[in-house]
Amino acid sequence: MSYKIETRNVDLYYGDFHALKNVSMQITPKTVTALIGPSGCGKSTFLRLFNRMNDLIEGVKIKGDILIDNKDIYKIKTTEVDQLRRNTGMVFQKPNPFPKSIFENVAYGLRVNGIHDRKKIEEQVEKSLKQAALWEEVKDKLKKSAFEISGGQQQRLCIARALAVEPEVLLMDEPASALDPISTSKIEELIYELKNNFTILIVTHNMQQASRVSDFTGFFLLGDLVEFDKTKKIFTNPVKQQTENYITGRFG
Repeated sequence: MSYKIETRNVDLYYGDFHALKNVSMQITPKTVTALIGPSGCGKSTFLRLFNRMNDLIEGVKIKGDILIDNKDIYKIKTTEVDQLRRNTGMVFQKPNPFPKSIFENVAYGLRVNGIHDRKKIEEQVEKSLKQAALWEEVKDKLKKSAFEISGGQQQRLCIARALAVEPEVLLMDEPASALDPISTSKIEELIYELKNNFTILIVTHNMQQASRVSDFTGFFLLGDLVEFDKTKKIFTNPVKQQTENYITGRFG
């Protein structure tokens, strides 16, 4: 079987701190994988492997193989890292729109990537806002500042911005943790829709969210991937006692 993403025996160190320990995981294309575990267990560090954001932190050492489409992304040329980041969209915990109009937030990545044809940009902005389930809410105020819409709408705008450059992988680091329940529900519905076209990894502290939106779940603890399996199995019949203790709220 061909995997979209694969890690083999990955260790990551921040200086002397061993943040990820011998982590191996295989992710199928067009699925949602939830990464769960207590704070500081390595989930976000693992997520950031795939767009090489950990490269930006001083003193990081990485061992093992990290592959997207069977290509080791840590052995590519420096010039290919920008292409990797285009192909691997990132959505952060708190909405972080640019201080620009709603339209220009989505158009930004297109312009940076050398697309200047106005018609093409307009078409792609509309398509991305529709994919992010935001078009109907903002189509009459595209020239307004992104800061004038609600937090939940801002987060969907950030998702639209990530989608505009047509990535294949979408990384989401607790994308709904700063949002109210209604906005959270919209983000979850959106994730469910987006997996038809994208391979999605989501870090979440919300067990119910992980069980609702994901096909597979990985449970991290102190840098170890304790268990990785289909979400239904992880939540109903985990193999490891530590997984069961975490999911049932006995610790963490």
